[in-house]
Formats: sequence, structure tokens, C-alpha cells
Amino acid sequence: MGVVSNGLNVIAANMAGSALATHIAIGTGSTTFTSGDTALDNEVERNLISSSDLTSSEQITFIADWSPVEVSGLTIKEHGTMTTGSSMLNREVLTGSLVFTGEEELQVQQTFKFFL
Repeated sequence: MGVVSNGLNVIAANMAGSALATHIAIGTGSTTFTSGDTALDNEVERNLISSSDLTSSEQITFIADWSPVEVSGLTIKEHGTMTTGSSMLNREVLTGSLVFTGEEELQVQQTFKFFL
């Protein structure tokens, strides 16, 4: 996973309370990650972050869920965390792909670790 340049600004804004991570998006794009990415290569679905976990020191995990109906027929190759204003924090391109036939659910857990 790579944090995009704008993601660093979003993290700083979160500390000030002016931007919040609210959604995780999934997509079918497979172009290589660059720190200048501002959106998924090909976003197909975006869901609200259903929970977050701050129980581990110096990290936060955001979780979003999709029902079988939402992902049926999709081949997921990328995902990213988004803010209320649709700024992207990060983008991860999967090494393979996830194919959904309509029987599977999807849960994306995105963990950000902070250290000196």
C-alpha cells in the first residue's frame, strides 16, 4: 500500500479536525501506484467506513463492508481510503484480483501505522 501525496495532507488535516476518512472505494484498475495518484484508476463502488479501530498504539484501522449484491460480477484489483471531500489518502493495487460471483461478501480493512 502506498500513501499518496495528498494523503499526507489529509492526515495532517485529520489531526486538525478539518478532514475525515469516511469511505473506502474499490476499483478494477491495475496501473502501478504513484504517490501523485488522486483517485482510483477505475473506481466502481464506494462504501462508508463501518468501523475504525484505535486499540493498537500508533495505528488506526478503517473497515468497510460490501454485500454479495454490491460486488456481484466485479473483479476487484484496487482499493483506497477517501475523505468526506473525496480526497484519496492511499491507493493499493492488488498483486492479483478478487472475482465475485454473487455469493461472496467483501470486507476491506485498511491499517495506517504511524512511527517516528
